[in-house]
Amino acid sequence: MKPRRVRLIAAIIVFALLLVPLLGVLMSCARPGEAMPRSLSGAEAERLALVRFINYESRTSSVRAAVPSAAGVLVLDGRVDFVEHIGYAAMRTEGRSDAASAGLLQWNPEVLAFRAGTGQVAADPVPGNGWQVRPVQRAGNDLDTALNLLVNLAADRPDNAQLLQQSSARWLRADKVGDTAVDVFEGPQQPGKEATGRLRYWVGGDGRLHRLEARIGTSEQPALIDFRPNAAPITPIPAIRA
Repeated sequence: MKPRRVRLIAAIIVFALLLVPLLGVLMSCARPGEAMPRSLSGAEAERLALVRFINYESRTSSVRAAVPSAAGVLVLDGRVDFVEHIGYAAMRTEGRSDAASAGLLQWNPEVLAFRAGTGQVAADPVPGNGWQVRPVQRAGNDLDTALNLLVNLAADRPDNAQLLQQSSARWLRADKVGDTAVDVFEGPQQPGKEATGRLRYWVGGDGRLHRLEARIGTSEQPALIDFRPNAAPITPIPAIRA
């Protein structure tokens, strides 16, 4: 056997020996039974296409959210009217107890009202005074970004399932929200945005949205928002109703 061929065979053997432990490490990182992300099937695309329409048909939903921000994790507990694009929630900041770290929020896509103070609940009747009102910021504010996302999760007709199936949307895995079995879908990548900015929809077998993950701002942790349908209607204060 020629020396060159001997050296080539030896190099291949060494490479194979190095590759085997690497494959073992990679396989050990995967959870047993975990599937790889893949393109949507036709039925999955149809379910994802129904999410915003079902929100619209349901009209209202209870929401509980954890939103990472520069001030700390903001915890929201309240409800959203998807049709009128308004929200009402109590907010608190994990690890803080000062008056500015908690309060009530009402908002629409243009205006945010805040009533500072700890221990408040987003209940009815809505307090009539003590509200501070400002415009919703379109960028650079983690809370405003999350609130704007919440009131823009509905449409009066289903999305185009065929376009969703042809897009970069993906099925990620099967999971659960409480006792409800869901599929976790990653939405299409938006033009000009990084792939890490995609929304992740936790969707039941009927197309109902149970949880939403959203990358907001520069935080490595996503905002997590849980939904429960058929909440009580929201009575907006004048600044939000206008």
